[in-house]
Amino acid sequence: MTKICGRLWIIAVFNILVASESSDVSFSGFDITNMEKQLSFSIPGFELTEVDKNGTFYIKPEISGAGSKVESGQPDIPTVSTFYATEPGKSYTVEVSIQESETIPNVEVLPFESWEPELTGNFTKGTVYNHDMTFPDQIATVSEPMVFRDIVMVQVSLTPFQYNPVTKELMIIHSADVELLESGTVDMPFIPQKRSREFEALYESLIINYSSMSRDEVDYQRPCILYVLPNNIGNLLGTVEQLMDWKKRVGYDVQYVSSSNVVNNRNNLKDYIEEAYETWDNPPVHVNIVGDATGSYDIPTWTESYSGYNGEGDQPYTTLEGGDVYPEVFIGRLSFSSSSHLNTIISKTLNYESNPYMNENWFQRACLVGDPNTSGISCVITNENIHEMLDLAGYEEVNTVYSGSFPSQMTSGLNEGVSLFNYRGYYGVSGFGSSDVNSTSNGFMLPVATVITCGTGSFASNNEALSESFLRAGTSSNPKGSVVCIGTATLGTHTMFNNIVDMGFYYGALLKGLDTPGAALMYGKMMLYTNYPSNPNNYCHIFTHWNNLMGESSLQMWTDYPEMTTVTHPYMVTTGSNFIDITVDKDNGPVEGAWVTILMEDEIFESGYTDAQGFVRLPVTSFETGEVLVTVTKKNHYPYQNSFQIHDPGVAIGVGSSPYTLYDDGSGQSSGNGDFVANGGEAIEIYVSAKNYGSVDATNVIGYLVSTSGNVLIDSTANMVEFGDIASGETINGSLPYLVVLNDGLAQGSNLDLIVNFVDNEGGNFNGVLDIVAHGNSISASDVDVLGSASDVLTPGESSYIKIELNNTGSTHAVSISGTITCASPFIEIIDDSGTWTSVNSGGSSFNGNDYFEVSALDVTIPGAIAHLIVSLETEDGYSTNSIIEVQIGQPTVNDPVGPDSYGYYIYDNEDINYVLAPTYDWVEIDAREGGPGTHLNSLTDNGNNQDDVQTISLPFTFKFYGQEYDEISICSNGWIAMGDTDLESFRNYQIPGVGGPAKMIAVFWDDLKLSNGGRVYTWHDQIEKKFYVEWSEARTYQNNSLETFQAVLYDPSYYITPTGDGEILLQYKEFNNTSYGSYSWDQTHGLYCSVGIEDHTMSRGLQYTFNDTYHPAAMELSDETAVLITTRGSDMRLEGDLNYDEVIDIYDLMLLVDFNLGYEGQVNPFFGDINGDGMVNVMDLISLIQMIMGYNQE
Repeated sequence: MTKICGRLWIIAVFNILVASESSDVSFSGFDITNMEKQLSFSIPGFELTEVDKNGTFYIKPEISGAGSKVESGQPDIPTVSTFYATEPGKSYTVEVSIQESETIPNVEVLPFESWEPELTGNFTKGTVYNHDMTFPDQIATVSEPMVFRDIVMVQVSLTPFQYNPVTKELMIIHSADVELLESGTVDMPFIPQKRSREFEALYESLIINYSSMSRDEVDYQRPCILYVLPNNIGNLLGTVEQLMDWKKRVGYDVQYVSSSNVVNNRNNLKDYIEEAYETWDNPPVHVNIVGDATGSYDIPTWTESYSGYNGEGDQPYTTLEGGDVYPEVFIGRLSFSSSSHLNTIISKTLNYESNPYMNENWFQRACLVGDPNTSGISCVITNENIHEMLDLAGYEEVNTVYSGSFPSQMTSGLNEGVSLFNYRGYYGVSGFGSSDVNSTSNGFMLPVATVITCGTGSFASNNEALSESFLRAGTSSNPKGSVVCIGTATLGTHTMFNNIVDMGFYYGALLKGLDTPGAALMYGKMMLYTNYPSNPNNYCHIFTHWNNLMGESSLQMWTDYPEMTTVTHPYMVTTGSNFIDITVDKDNGPVEGAWVTILMEDEIFESGYTDAQGFVRLPVTSFETGEVLVTVTKKNHYPYQNSFQIHDPGVAIGVGSSPYTLYDDGSGQSSGNGDFVANGGEAIEIYVSAKNYGSVDATNVIGYLVSTSGNVLIDSTANMVEFGDIASGETINGSLPYLVVLNDGLAQGSNLDLIVNFVDNEGGNFNGVLDIVAHGNSISASDVDVLGSASDVLTPGESSYIKIELNNTGSTHAVSISGTITCASPFIEIIDDSGTWTSVNSGGSSFNGNDYFEVSALDVTIPGAIAHLIVSLETEDGYSTNSIIEVQIGQPTVNDPVGPDSYGYYIYDNEDINYVLAPTYDWVEIDAREGGPGTHLNSLTDNGNNQDDVQTISLPFTFKFYGQEYDEISICSNGWIAMGDTDLESFRNYQIPGVGGPAKMIAVFWDDLKLSNGGRVYTWHDQIEKKFYVEWSEARTYQNNSLETFQAVLYDPSYYITPTGDGEILLQYKEFNNTSYGSYSWDQTHGLYCSVGIEDHTMSRGLQYTFNDTYHPAAMELSDETAVLITTRGSDMRLEGDLNYDEVIDIYDLMLLVDFNLGYEGQVNPFFGDINGDGMVNVMDLISLIQMIMGYNQE
């Protein structure tokens, strides 16, 4: 149990950072719907906290993760917000339809005191308290359109509490529909024609509907870096060029500017960046300012006018469009004041990226420093939450410094070698200064450092800021400090906002796929606006301006030990060859998504990503001889650096500069629609030109057309063209065409994979690629409309007509589409499996018309189950494809199990009486004081304030949880179990899944508990029943001293078989008193009652049974002598008897079952092998399976 002032809002801020790549992504209670520009809202867990102010009791509504828009003297109620991508050039209003609400009478809501950091505890009620009207006057608001580089978006904010201070009535909005309505037009902003991949992770994390936006035909730009150099860079340009050359080698379009009329004036420089953003083919993604803000090599920065501190910052250089605060580029500053500084910075950056120190695994080490003196315990809590992120990211060693001699421990932490270094504390950095940085000896084990507190980033002063010291420390051969560093300008920073930026940076870098410090810092800044959408007292603007990156913005941050790759490619290519094939592998197979670049000075510059086979084909765009650099990079993979040679063998034949002409208009032997592009079903004639790029004349050149595509048939009578003699440098156009017949229905973008093999009289063999792709349809199922159901949910026991929406991202219209549906779920019966669509236009979507599909859901289906419909589609011109789309069966009630989650877990309780898995409360007392067989964990103690405890013990059997196997568990005094080992002692419970507690958690009764006055924790292994018990006996809640006795029972998964092999968990409650409502006077006590549920190792999947005294719709209310069972049984929707998971019951399933009966147990899950359901797998199951295969009725 622990009680700490100010801690709640830290965790609340951290909770808003939680998102995942699955459907569990959280956007503050908002969710998208099937309707365009419509959101649904369901209030997250909230709390009405009682606050005592001088003997008067007030209520303060609290929502975990919410922000605020109120001003001093107004009722202190929270606001939640999200971002929504919209159509450029339009403005919107918002309309709210309340679906569920309740009104509480006689409530005195606490007035908000102030946004100032130094609060007195006194407040004054504003004039709003005198008006007989609800506050705020608008439930929801929508911002003006904002430009976020490639995306136009609005911020939608909703206040789910409405308060009338005269009648003292507080309305709580539990759910609502929010619709954006077009209200007019605004100036069209500039949007780049090509999208930036480096911004996409930000979009996915912040914009609620970005994941639903089609990106099939998005054209991405080559990433670009603009370096801003001092006009007097002179001989030092060569030093910077080392970095610029490396960045170009790894695939960046690198540009620089050093003109005095640009770089010496901040307005001119911003104009230059804006013009580059609007006019360059590859607009800058990163801007790196190379120079200090003062001194000999100066490039000006900006000062803000919001705070009175006139703090410096480079943020204004990033806001180029829309007149808003959202950036169009990322920014960093390589601050130097001498040539030695610059040499050091460039050497650090180059070695970090291109040649990292590999002799030990410093990549998975971190040092976290939190000084609670002056700035309070929140500095420690912030680091504890970052520690949890590091655990999720796989870090093996995290050194924490929360007390003692800070400077010496910080120096030791750096000297050990870490990839991340974080400090949170007060002005002066706990006595750690520039001299300490310069005394470090970490060499090339250089961290990304964050020292976000007062004065660490005041880089425009005459003195060196600490963030500059970190960057400049050491020499080029003996580096020290860090490779980049983030610091905060001025002495006026505030803990609340520092913590948000700090946690946001690490969440973005570790869990949201933001690989560069420029992007991760921007994510941290965006969290300010998510939490405080009204920008109170301009603090969001201020802290966005004050926090600055010293170092390379585009630095590829290491967060794991680099993996080695094997790259295969030719080392010699003849001039005239127009392609090269490159394959990237590692020990466990192909490497997908590796970024491969080939570069030859100004002649060749091509890049591409490897496919699932680790393969990429890149064009060779120059026919000059010379060395071509090959570079392969990927996150946490050691960079591959090699080359190949383009040489002149004498004769060198390739396709000409205008390699082909295509006919499909009926001329010659061609047939098609006459659009002169390749379409499925056409016979196309291709005239090819051949050129001799060599220095020697070629004789009797013949070209043979081949293809590796199964969609192409090359006519055997027209697959050879004689080009005759070709002199050196001469081009010959083929007098006859090749004839190529294309399969019907080729999909959009299908490559014909055509290669011309040239031969000559001297036995030479040369190749040239014809880069021809098909134009066609690209159709996918995108939505299901269940007729008669507003929520598009099938009703168990009933049949329903359904319509399916198709999207076509191809370049041709799809017409006369027929579709059939199948489903492997045993709970779905398909009555009418066919439907038709008249057409789906290119770039459009359409539901099938009156030719509905019809399906029936079995009445035994567990409500809430998800079935997958396989939609097979075919058009009249032969295009065919398959899609999978989900449909929900039933809405769960209190008499149904909770779940499933996306993994397949359910929670059954006492009141699920129609289910055989409904548990019966059957307490097994293991408390030795009551005569039980349990062992007291006497080292697990928790006697009160700041004495929370956790202990890790070995399990008597391997327990599988969310597909991961564990041999030990960590048991906390605060009512939870975590699989594996953790040092967390989380007492403040929050929503599940989410952060604030450990990953891989079983929340049995997660609350602020204490084990004083007889409270104990016992464990016992029942070897006969093969169960492991953990019992909290006579524990008490901290707030109200309420008695709690409960236990968790882990079932040995090798004995108790489940569909997934995961172990089952029984939770039993002998004494259940859910009384922790919380208190937020000056001596705060966390409330939110208790949390019960489970979450996986990523904190993104889980099931929440109850939180904040709010239960899942399918959950019964817990009380004394109740029980719940957590299991994956019931979640399987695979076809019965399908033992090899191929959705067919056949002889191959029988062979697996025979093997199992012969002792090869690893081939079949016994749960599925028990065909006849008698609890055993034997010959009788073989007979049952044979009957199923033969089609016999087994009833």
